[in-house]
Amino acid sequence: MKLDKESYYESLCPINKGAFSIFEKYKRDASSFIECGCHLGNTCEKAVHLGYSKIYSCDIDESRVQATRDKLSIYDVPYKIEHKDSLSFLGDTLPVVKDRSTLWLDAHSEGGGVPLFEELGLIKKVSHRNDHHILIDDIQIYFKNDLDKIKKYVRDINPNYVFEEGYIHNQINPDILICYTK
Repeated sequence: MKLDKESYYESLCPINKGAFSIFEKYKRDASSFIECGCHLGNTCEKAVHLGYSKIYSCDIDESRVQATRDKLSIYDVPYKIEHKDSLSFLGDTLPVVKDRSTLWLDAHSEGGGVPLFEELGLIKKVSHRNDHHILIDDIQIYFKNDLDKIKKYVRDINPNYVFEEGYIHNQINPDILICYTK
């Protein structure tokens, strides 16, 4: 399928336009997109339209994994969507990915808990790089009182990380913590 980023963007609802704009702004020099919690594949589809050369994702719900695979099957972009929990997925994926990537950490609840701190520890332990772009979703829902702790974990990966907050749902409370190196 021929990609038309502008038409795709215009087809999105305001919330998804906000997410797309954040992914576009912080893609920078990342070539792979690695996501924990694919849901129905909408974020992976955004990554395709943003020009990532390879897409990796997982979910603990097998029907969501299949929906994401179906959604991506029309595009000419290599992808690997797995039916796994985020820790198993990152433990298997990060050691084989050598390029700078965008990590979208969005695994939560629905029987899988909220494994963010374990995910950050795994990134430090098994990744070949310590300069991935890390975007953490749902900070107001799960982590509004833990931002300093999250930043400490991220700085344990690399003390040069810079932090920004992203807004998708409204401009009052940030939804995303963005971590990147300059």
